Amino acid sequence: MINEIFSLQNPWREQANYSFDLKQREIYRTLWENMDNELIIGLVGSRQVGKSSLLYLIIENLIRSGTSPEHIFYFNLDDLQLHNLFSSLPDFIHFLGSDVSRKYIFIDEIQRLDSPGLFLKEIFDLKRDIKIVYSGSSQLEVRAKTKEYLVGRSRLFAISRLSFHEYLDFAAPTTKQESLNNILLFGAYPAVAKESRQIDKKLRIKDIFQAYVQKDLVDFINLKDIASFNKFLIRVAMQSGDLLNINSISNSMGISRSKIEDYLNILEDTFICKRIYPFHKNYNKEICKTPKLFFLDLGLRNFILNSFNDLSLRTDTGSLFENFYLTEILAKDHYSMEKVNFWRTTNKTDIDFIIQNEGRLNAVEVKWSDSKRPKSFYTIESLYPEMKTHIITSDYFLK
Repeated sequence: MINEIFSLQNPWREQANYSFDLKQREIYRTLWENMDNELIIGLVGSRQVGKSSLLYLIIENLIRSGTSPEHIFYFNLDDLQLHNLFSSLPDFIHFLGSDVSRKYIFIDEIQRLDSPGLFLKEIFDLKRDIKIVYSGSSQLEVRAKTKEYLVGRSRLFAISRLSFHEYLDFAAPTTKQESLNNILLFGAYPAVAKESRQIDKKLRIKDIFQAYVQKDLVDFINLKDIASFNKFLIRVAMQSGDLLNINSISNSMGISRSKIEDYLNILEDTFICKRIYPFHKNYNKEICKTPKLFFLDLGLRNFILNSFNDLSLRTDTGSLFENFYLTEILAKDHYSMEKVNFWRTTNKTDIDFIIQNEGRLNAVEVKWSDSKRPKSFYTIESLYPEMKTHIITSDYFLK
């Protein structure tokens, strides 16, 4: 049975010139550059964000580069019948065969295993010519099950939804204006981008959300009170991009602060939201604790609020655009080397994003249409002379 499942999951072994028919992703080049080192490569990100497609892209390029399909092994662990193969290291090594040529192992949805970290460590420590690439949909589970075993043995990459330029490719034929509008309303999941009709985009988002609730929250995290969590989602979606007042949410929902903190951690660990913290150094009027919460996909945010009105009818377009720009920053930062904060003082002088990378400081104000230089730039430049200031409007993406 295992051989039959494996054969179905690896069609390129039996079909010459097998067609993958996949769109390219910007992070792919970075991943490919890491295929020559000895490290285990991990891809984490939300469901349906394109992790499996990236595994297939690497497999496709390996074959094109001359690697024999017989040396490539792909396992999707959503099929529970494959798990027996991973219960015994000798059996698994035997399955790979005695050929001493370099072998490539791709493991999709690795969090399905009970002890994936120990298994990967054991293979790595054999010092055989084996390159391992795995994916996982729940950062919480992947980290919990691997962190103590893979230190110094792995390199982890967070896979984002589509960047703006990727969206143009996936949604083609389209215009820049149409794509930007659609991202702000329906988000940037690959499957959503490919749909041309708005109703189909909404249905895709609905499917993604329902899969998230069932597979991540119920099956993996074993969250009991889904109704309470959904109410919490609505509350944080309403104040996305604003200062996160945990006490206010706790009091209004009648839920303890610790429970709200647990919910926030779940949102981050399952790649639904991200908290951004204040930038502060030496100015005693800088806010230094209260974070902001942003959604990593605006389609999910708008679905939670059941709010898909056209941008011309909305009052939150500026907030959506600011949230979108954060996702652009994250999508371009393949090695997660940039530190992203916001800046705000006690008298409410603020700047949307402070980006730190290799000692450089950049202050970015994001406006849908207003390109006028804000007064906050003069304030922060007086405090931090090394700070470079930038204004980003929609024209930045449309030119």
